[in-house]
Amino acid sequence: MKIFDRYTHLLEWIQSKGHKPRVLGYAPDGAMIVCVKSGGEKEPAIFISAGSHSTEQAGVTTAVQLLDQLETEHQVYVIPSRDPMGMNGFGYALSLSLGEEPSLDSLEDAHAILRERGEVLYEEGSTLLVIIGEYGYSTRGLYGRLPKGASFLKPLLGRRIFFPSHANGIEGTAPCQRAYTLIVSPEGEVLHINRFHDTPWAPVEVRCTRRLMAEIRPGLTLDLHEYGGDAFWFSARHQRNDGDEKWEGRMADEMIQAVAHSGAQLVAETYLPGSFFTKGERGVFWLNPQERGEGLNLADFAAREYGPSFTIETGMRSRFQQRVSTSLLAAQTAVKVFEERYKGDTN
Repeated sequence: MKIFDRYTHLLEWIQSKGHKPRVLGYAPDGAMIVCVKSGGEKEPAIFISAGSHSTEQAGVTTAVQLLDQLETEHQVYVIPSRDPMGMNGFGYALSLSLGEEPSLDSLEDAHAILRERGEVLYEEGSTLLVIIGEYGYSTRGLYGRLPKGASFLKPLLGRRIFFPSHANGIEGTAPCQRAYTLIVSPEGEVLHINRFHDTPWAPVEVRCTRRLMAEIRPGLTLDLHEYGGDAFWFSARHQRNDGDEKWEGRMADEMIQAVAHSGAQLVAETYLPGSFFTKGERGVFWLNPQERGEGLNLADFAAREYGPSFTIETGMRSRFQQRVSTSLLAAQTAVKVFEERYKGDTN
């Protein structure tokens, strides 16, 4: 299973396989935000994305493998990495403000550079938030930890905050190997990049995704993620009409059954990702974005505007190969049921 160290390596790999990426736009560092088309020409299209959280690299590898392994007559559009800047690592993120990429051998090195080179905006315990140049940098995640509209966030309104990956023992995401991207909304709320899909203000990565979805109008959306555990689950969304609701339910049932039959570990019966989820079959959760707030993520937005959509979550503490294989199986199963829905449709 290929683990991509840098975003350029991902693009080179895709091109080496004969695919021709289409440029949707450019990240603030100039990196191309791309999609790749595969599959056939039948509509409605299938949309697959990964890497909105750069620490979740098994999803990125899965998305790339699906370009060649997903056999379908339907059009398939894949955005393999929705955060190319963060994928390059915390040292790279620092280089955007420092002018050169520092050598980071440990999280302590990162902390020392922030202390030495940054203007301190906030500090509490081991949490340090600074601004250097155009960007904010933190020693740890701030999502859900800071009050909305805090005065010390004013210099960062509409800007990004990067913090280093920090967990040991995660294949594909060692400490400092990735930079997790947070966004400070114009209202002073610290969110991550997988929000803003329903807001007029949005970072470029989200706007590129929205424009593509408006063009292709996907009948199925799969967003490939990971979480900090060692098991598998996914979230579904209730649909706008009975037909979409019926088929989303069928896809959910067959996906979780296929994963369970493969021997992959499912989350415990008692597991609940958050208070805004409703439990379905073990490993299946129905998300209510209105209860969560914060704006719509990609799958929320797809469900509201286009049709069935799932967020697939593999456990980062499992082996990388297992994570990719399970994510592949879930995606392939969803597409199989999707094809049944449109069997005989000549569009």
